[in-house]
Amino acid sequence: MKEISYNHFFIDKIKKYFSLNSFNKKNKKKVCVAVSGGLDSMVLINLLLDLPEIEPEVAHCNFLLRDEESNKDEFFIRNFCKKKNIKCHIKKFDTLYFSKKYKVSIQMSARKLRYDWFLELLEKYSYEYMVLGHHFDDSIETFFMNVFRGTGIKGLLGIPKKNRKFIRPLSDFNKKEILHYAKIRNIKWRVDRTNQEFKYLRNKIRLVLSRFYSFSFHKGLKKTIDFLHDENLLIEKKIEEIRKKITIEKKDNPFFWKIECKRIKKLKPLSFYLFKLFSPYGFNDINSMKRLIDAQSGKQILSKIYRIIKNRNDWVLISHKLLLENKNKIYIIHDINIKEMFLPVDIKFFLNPKKEKIKNMFFMDFDKIQFPLLLRTWRKGDFFYPLKRKGKKKLSKYYKEQKFSILEKEHIWLLINKNGYIILILGNCLDNRFKVTENTKKILGIKI
Repeated sequence: MKEISYNHFFIDKIKKYFSLNSFNKKNKKKVCVAVSGGLDSMVLINLLLDLPEIEPEVAHCNFLLRDEESNKDEFFIRNFCKKKNIKCHIKKFDTLYFSKKYKVSIQMSARKLRYDWFLELLEKYSYEYMVLGHHFDDSIETFFMNVFRGTGIKGLLGIPKKNRKFIRPLSDFNKKEILHYAKIRNIKWRVDRTNQEFKYLRNKIRLVLSRFYSFSFHKGLKKTIDFLHDENLLIEKKIEEIRKKITIEKKDNPFFWKIECKRIKKLKPLSFYLFKLFSPYGFNDINSMKRLIDAQSGKQILSKIYRIIKNRNDWVLISHKLLLENKNKIYIIHDINIKEMFLPVDIKFFLNPKKEKIKNMFFMDFDKIQFPLLLRTWRKGDFFYPLKRKGKKKLSKYYKEQKFSILEKEHIWLLINKNGYIILILGNCLDNRFKVTENTKKILGIKI
């Protein structure tokens, strides 16, 4: 009777994670379970196999770090899945090579490789969740690891129970409860001896915490983490209000966020708000952000993926990706009939147009145009001969005279003749060499 009630103690809580109310064979939840072969993951997969509402498959990572032991873990998982008749995905990783190549720790390398693969599996097989075996003791260890490294409230929340497609149904159970369950159910597992090695910070914390192990210790820490979750929700709500207040314009595709500097400057405490608002985009240097508030237009700071540009009285936060795409892309126009071709801007060509009928059009001598034409953005050294001016001018100097922002400079497209001459700065200025003269026989009109 005790075994049955203890089983229900686990099963009932896990059902809540998956929102399982009643069994429906047609709506079984297809999930993938990360199984290392250790105690936690083996208890987890056995629990899910007891739920008729769940259709579990297994993912096992072989990081090739423990020689024959790693291969024995893999064999153990393969054999288990074969006996239980469940699908098993196994992938080997050269973790040491990855660690050396990207100069990150073994643990960080394994984490990166593992989660990248999990995301691939989620997309490829359309799993509802990737199920992980983290429990409450793992959250406590994470709590103290982040304390030692320096963190805010978010770093004290432990490991999230749910995070998008990742779910951790054992989050409310401690190691002692999981071990007890495994013994009652006679569940077999593999022991990873590296979990006892003192060189890893998590293992050091685990050893120290084991000396304080008690029901009241866990209960107190759980209460603390629950309070911190509530406080973090209040902070996130306030941050969202501030985000809306400072935003002038925001778009998701392509990502573009325009922010009013005056309103940023008024935020108090400024350092706290700068970190909360911009650290998700990789900006952690608070002093650099403070200097950028009063910097001259055109200054910028960079993170790995994003950059913030000071544009007059505003900040513009954009992705590097858009800049790289524009810099690297060249569009080829073979003739004036480009109706079926995708271009980054809408261009229409008109041969011998009637000037009085079409507004905002650029007119040029058709016989001076040599196909194929190229469409690209500015490059260092570009020059042209501005219409109605004498001599040539570097594009960089012309852009400065026109008071174009960095963004405008990077996103203005140039129409280039086959011989490499700039014909037109789209929407702005024609090159004098292509203007219509009294000797022009055919006129080409370009409307942007």
